[in-house]
Amino acid sequence: MGYRSQVVLAVGKEVLPQFLVTMAKSPEARAMCFSHADQMIKDYDEDGAMCFYWSQIKWYDNYECVQAIAEFMDWCESEVIGEGNEATDASSFFRFIRTGEDNDDNVVRGYGYNDIHISRNIEF
Repeated sequence: MGYRSQVVLAVGKEVLPQFLVTMAKSPEARAMCFSHADQMIKDYDEDGAMCFYWSQIKWYDNYECVQAIAEFMDWCESEVIGEGNEATDASSFFRFIRTGEDNDDNVVRGYGYNDIHISRNIEF
C-alpha cells in the first residue's frame, strides 16, 4: 500500500507563469496536478491563484512529479519578484504543506496563504 501523505499546494498568480513552465516540462507533474488532485481550486482566494489538494498520495522524493514540484518551490525560494521597494521574495507567493502518516512528519514551505496551515485536534 505504501506510505501516504496529505498535501496542499497553493500557487499565487505572481509565480503561476513559472509553475506552468514546470507543468509544461513535466507531464507527470501536470497529470498529478490537473488530473489526479482530489481537489483543484482555480482563482483560489479570489486572486488568480490555484490550489491543489491530495488526501492520500504517495509523495516520494524519487518520483519525477514530486521532484518537479520541489524544483518549482526551490525556484520560488531563490527568486525575487519586482524591483526596488516593490521587490518581494517569490516564496511569499506559494504555500506547500505535507503531513505524513506519522504525527511528526510535516513539511511546510512558502510564506503565502497563511490560511493554509496544520491543525491538530483530539476527537473522541
